[in-house]
Amino acid sequence: MINRFFQVLTKIEALIASVLVLILTVFVILDVGARELFRTGIPWAQKGAVYMMIWAGFLGAILVAQKVEHLRPEVADKLWTGKLRPIYLRLHNLLVFGFTAAMTYYSWTYVLESREFADRNVIIDMPMWVLQAIIPYTFFSMSLRYLYFIFSPREKDPQAVH
Repeated sequence: MINRFFQVLTKIEALIASVLVLILTVFVILDVGARELFRTGIPWAQKGAVYMMIWAGFLGAILVAQKVEHLRPEVADKLWTGKLRPIYLRLHNLLVFGFTAAMTYYSWTYVLESREFADRNVIIDMPMWVLQAIIPYTFFSMSLRYLYFIFSPREKDPQAVH
């Protein structure tokens, strides 16, 4: 049941990231086309594309974590073998969970502060907290996964391209 939950969540996050990349591509093409045809670009297109790329990048980090393909020191992988391996994997996931949980808290605090100060992006006329909301979401989603990995450890795929 938990595996199914993460499968569905991962598909939703991948779909959103893909749609964001598609839309940002359209924005950039329209902006460049407008510059070539009308000698003026679309003022909000570049900034909007940047924010969509940031959102897609954060969602991509979640997708990488789901596949256990994130960057990490691999020296301990070679030291902890045999019966010690499950202990190592659980400790590793516990440490990463602690980090992502702490980052969830601090990024959530940051976004709330941004909302309280009513920070706005002047180019696209949008509250900054809306644009920044992806940060705590990313760390929260990763935290859920690593919490699960503590109890159900996963190995990095040896066939994966690093």
